[in-house]
Amino acid sequence: MSNSITTLIIFETKGFRNQLWAFQQVPLALWRLKNVKGLNFIKSMGSGGGKGFDFTPSFTTYCWLLVWDNKDCADEFFNSNSYFKKYLSKATAIKVHYLQNVISHGLWSKINPFIKATEFKDNDTVVVLTRARIKLRRIVQFWTKVGRTANELYKFDDLKFAIGVGELPFIQQATVSIWKNMESVKNYAYKDETHKRVISLTRKYNWYSEELFARFVLMESKNY
Repeated sequence: MSNSITTLIIFETKGFRNQLWAFQQVPLALWRLKNVKGLNFIKSMGSGGGKGFDFTPSFTTYCWLLVWDNKDCADEFFNSNSYFKKYLSKATAIKVHYLQNVISHGLWSKINPFIKATEFKDNDTVVVLTRARIKLRRIVQFWTKVGRTANELYKFDDLKFAIGVGELPFIQQATVSIWKNMESVKNYAYKDETHKRVISLTRKYNWYSEELFARFVLMESKNY
């Protein structure tokens, strides 16, 4: 198995100047991070408003998803990188989740960036990532039929955290959710009627030009 790890970084900002700066970083981060040692895959994203899944964007919450050769490379970045330290000075809170991939299917920007690094154990905290690029001709239909169904996640007591993020509003969408264990993930995936309806409609209407599904073990979380 690989030593590769994924870090999910959630930035919280406050105040007009800091929020404007963070908004500008969504595209700029791709350039600022491209030569970081040991970093193989970069996604810089905004989030939805409300609980993270509204049509309107959030101007307070932003997200990076980074895939590394190993944990040492990630730790070195968070400890010493000047760009990350600049974000620290602008954010009110930063949380970094360290993840190891267990399974991943599909493509993101024409590749699958996640390499299997571990197996699930009974009491592991599980992170689920789903993302898709919606076909332009299907955008209105998609948002009309299932646009806010991700809010249904919050009715599950075993859900620890969830957020909707994306590189491009309305077109490139991703959902990240953190669950107590694999049993709770299965209860949602296979028993929730709303979720099953979305899967059925997706197959019926063929909404996506590209999609990816991945599950990870949550290794640890750090607050900065």
